[in-house]
Amino acid sequence: MGNRTYAADWLDSASPDLDLRKRRADALNERIVQRADWLGPDDRAVVLAMFADGYSAAEIARIGNTNVRTVRTRIHRIVTRLGDPRTAYVVRHAEGWSRTRKKIGRAIFVQGMSLRETASELSMSFYLVRRHREAIEAMFEADLAAAQTIARARKNTNQWR
Repeated sequence: MGNRTYAADWLDSASPDLDLRKRRADALNERIVQRADWLGPDDRAVVLAMFADGYSAAEIARIGNTNVRTVRTRIHRIVTRLGDPRTAYVVRHAEGWSRTRKKIGRAIFVQGMSLRETASELSMSFYLVRRHREAIEAMFEADLAAAQTIARARKNTNQWR
């Protein structure tokens, strides 16, 4: 019996879309680039340079004349913030809020400012900023709990059909 070599035609014509890791990374990059519109100009420029234009952190640091670690830390914080569901919640619902709550929500959750920075930037008391942040988080949690209750009810309804 001789050794035979078999060719798998489907492997030869494999497309780059078969790599699920790459597809997931591309989807994540697209999501980050779409959400970059929520950011201020400086943060948006860094995010677009890395995720849309393909620059490395070292190249961005060289262009900005800054430390590579600083750029990596900044990108990590921005991406974490953009991936936070509370940030999406604030962007989605802020138009229906009072002007004060909208400003505070965007400063804390979208721009990533601390409570003290927000209070100083908006010329408001620390107490007011903290109370609005707590109210936003309470609304987010309430909406999340309601969505989970609805999902459970749908699941239970579908089980008995």
